[in-house]
Amino acid sequence: MAIESRTLLSTTHRELVEELLALETPEDRLSWLMERTPLHTPLPPDERDSSRKVPGCLSGLWLKAEIREDLCYFSAFSESELVHGVTSFVCDLYSARTPNDIIAVGDSLIQELRLDGLLSTTRKRALSSTAAFIAASATRTLATQATSLGSAA
Repeated sequence: MAIESRTLLSTTHRELVEELLALETPEDRLSWLMERTPLHTPLPPDERDSSRKVPGCLSGLWLKAEIREDLCYFSAFSESELVHGVTSFVCDLYSARTPNDIIAVGDSLIQELRLDGLLSTTRKRALSSTAAFIAASATRTLATQATSLGSAA
């Protein structure tokens, strides 16, 4: 794993990544992703509205970003067990990080995990949409913070 991706990961996250990468077959990795319990709470039913639904995702995917104490937190839900497992894992890896850390790492962590190699074309779109959502959320948060700092000056 690249150094900058490692700096994003806490010990718990690093252990999860190592566990995933230690699995030999794509089938084992997919099963692991679907069976694991997300570290962060999945998006509850009352928050799965049209404003959070990812357009073009066949299996129904909802994403949410929150900022708490200057850290980004992400949650997801999908009607597809596989998409839910993959997107929840990605949300866990990028949650509890600063916007700067998320932007610095970008999607290199997802690429290093080789998650897209496990997915069909349509499910790759869900992964791509999740990565884009996380990046856009971090960028918006930085812009908001910069505006707030500018107003306070």
